[in-house]
Amino acid sequence: MRITEVLKHGRENATRADVLAAKLETTPRGLRSLIMKARDAGEIILYAPGGYGGYFLPSDDPETAQKEMAAFYHVQAARCKHGLKSIAPVARKLGIPLGQMDLDNYL
Repeated sequence: MRITEVLKHGRENATRADVLAAKLETTPRGLRSLIMKARDAGEIILYAPGGYGGYFLPSDDPETAQKEMAAFYHVQAARCKHGLKSIAPVARKLGIPLGQMDLDNYL
């Protein structure tokens, strides 16, 4: 069963990771792997953090889908930028050049 067959559209229908892993009969690590493989194949699987968060597909309503995707993008971009900043001192100490830290150039 493909992960996109289990997920529902819209943030209001987000499925928690533990519930999703159980439905797909996998572990949390296996779930993350399935999600990355689907994303690598071009699927848009969004995630909303928080108590009512979880994984979901973009809404069927184009305007709502645009907002959901933008929210996901901004959260993930901030996490990536924070991660790069956290390794920068270590990279400098190791003599590893980090180069330009602007994610927009990689998209």
